[in-house]
Amino acid sequence: MDKERGEPLAGGALRGGPRALRTPARPVPTWTSRPRILITNDDGVESRGLLALKQALEPMGDVTVVAPDTNQSAVGHQKTLMRPLRVRERTLTDGSLAYSVDGSPTDAVSIAFLGYFGHGFDLVASGINYGANLGDDITYSGTVSAAMEAVINSCPAFAISQEYYEHPDFSLAAMAATVVARNILREGLSRGELINVNVPAVTLEECEGIEITRLGRRVYSDELLERMDPRGIPYFWIGGPPPSGLSVPGTDFHAVVNRRIAVTPIHLDLTGRRLLKRLHTWTWELPTVDVPGAPDDAR
Repeated sequence: MDKERGEPLAGGALRGGPRALRTPARPVPTWTSRPRILITNDDGVESRGLLALKQALEPMGDVTVVAPDTNQSAVGHQKTLMRPLRVRERTLTDGSLAYSVDGSPTDAVSIAFLGYFGHGFDLVASGINYGANLGDDITYSGTVSAAMEAVINSCPAFAISQEYYEHPDFSLAAMAATVVARNILREGLSRGELINVNVPAVTLEECEGIEITRLGRRVYSDELLERMDPRGIPYFWIGGPPPSGLSVPGTDFHAVVNRRIAVTPIHLDLTGRRLLKRLHTWTWELPTVDVPGAPDDAR
C-alpha cells in the first residue's frame, strides 16, 4: 500500500488470493439447493422499500439483508478504504434479522462477498429505492452501484427503484422484483451484465405492463444555494427541483412516464465503441526528445 496516496502498489493483485467469494451466473435448473439472495439498498437498513423487497423475495430463496446504517442516496460507487467498517446486527420491523454497515451500499455488498457470511450468493437485489433511477441517474445512484459491485464479484444482480411520491406503496415494485428475480434465476446473466428496474407510482390496475428499454436522458436543474451559519461563515447546498427527462420512445424515462415498468439492461463495459474507432484515425506519436550530449545517431 502506498501510505501517502492510500492506493495499492502496482502488482499487488498478483500477490493476493481470490478477490471475493464468487458465484458464477447460472440458471436455476442447474441448482441442487435454494438460491442464496443478498438484499441491500442505499436508503438505509430501516427503509420500508428494503423490507418490501426482502419479503417479496423470501419465497424464492435464502435471503440475507445487509445495508447501510444510514441513508446513502447519491453516493455512487463509493468504497470505504481509509477507515474501518463496523457491522451490527439489526432487527427489521417484521422481526427478522438484518445487518447494517456504517458505510456505503458498495461497502455492504463488498463485505458480503469478501467473506463476512462465509459463503457466496446467487443473486443480489438492491432496492426498493425511494425515487426513480433513470438514465443518467445510474452514475450517481448508490442503489445501482450496489448491484454493480455484485457484478464485479461475478454475481448476477438487479437494482429496483420506484418513482417518488409522498406515501409510497411498494406493492407493484415488489411484484416487479419477483418477476425480474425469477427471470434472472431461471435464465442467468452473462459476465458484466445487470438489470435496472424502474417502477411508476401507480397501482397494479393502473400499470400498463413491463417494457424492455434503453437508458434515457435526464434533465437536471440543480442550483447552488449559499447560506450563512450562526458564525457568519457561508455554506452551500446543492438543491433545485426534481430532475425531469426527455420522453423519447424506447427509453426508461418514456416508459415510466407512460405508467410502464422499465427494465433496462446495463453492461459494465463502458468503452465508447464509436469513439474507439475514431481514436485509431488520430495521430498518437510522442514528440522526439533531444538528449543533451548524446550523439546524433542516438537521438
